[in-house]
Amino acid sequence: MIVEAQVLSERIKTAELTLSVSKAKTFADCAAKFKFCYIDKLPRIDRDFHIFGKFMHAILESFHKALIADPALKENWQEVLNSKAWDTAYEEYSEQLTGTQYKDAKAMVKEYQELLEKTGLPDVTGVEDPFYILLNNHVLLNGFIDRIQLDPDGVWHVVDYKTTKDPKYLKDVFQLLTYCYFLMLKDPSIKKIRGSFILLKHKFKYLTHDFSREEVFKVAEKFMKYAEQIEEEKMWRPNPQFLCKYCDYVEFCPQGKDFLVKRKMIDVPKEIPFVGIRKW
Repeated sequence: MIVEAQVLSERIKTAELTLSVSKAKTFADCAAKFKFCYIDKLPRIDRDFHIFGKFMHAILESFHKALIADPALKENWQEVLNSKAWDTAYEEYSEQLTGTQYKDAKAMVKEYQELLEKTGLPDVTGVEDPFYILLNNHVLLNGFIDRIQLDPDGVWHVVDYKTTKDPKYLKDVFQLLTYCYFLMLKDPSIKKIRGSFILLKHKFKYLTHDFSREEVFKVAEKFMKYAEQIEEEKMWRPNPQFLCKYCDYVEFCPQGKDFLVKRKMIDVPKEIPFVGIRKW
């Protein structure tokens, strides 16, 4: 499959389908969930771990964005991290955070400071950068990149922050390849690129992968295949599995709920007893 792609500065109306990494993954996991979320647009549940993840992202975004805007702040970056960046994020999320989350976030910020004091500040050039890529004049691929940096060896490096506790869920590098694809489209001279998940709950451990241009450009074909499957989908069948327990839409999905009830992962709904005179 030959995929023609062009980088856009903003969303355009000619695209017939808009895709992102999360949309593609949702469809791959469960077509019914994709419909509930992106077609029916049912409300999502803001869980505690979502709030915590957003808070930590906001701290790191504010910190690196401040250093990009004013490089002179690098002379006193510890104060920027612990005061300016923290205060900016806390002002937005203070009413949603629990006491435990507040303490955990403080501990993580301290760990990040200790890491940077040991390794030095990364050369971050972009934070939460949006991207828009038009594939075959048909599919608009978009998203945001947590961090873009230039490593000391001259290799461009895209970074995504993760607050998951278990690294085994990060074996799939589809997300990193997508971000690398955007950078390589912007700069055809890039022959090698790097991508990392940073595990915030594991003292900012890096899970790093180096990719060639050939590896990266295959991601466009994958998105086009997802697009074809989504456009051909008619039934939107559910895919009952253990992850249904964490699905925002399980209440709207009888098959998913039945799967969890049979495995005693959720309580069996209680039947309300009939009270009154029954007419036969």
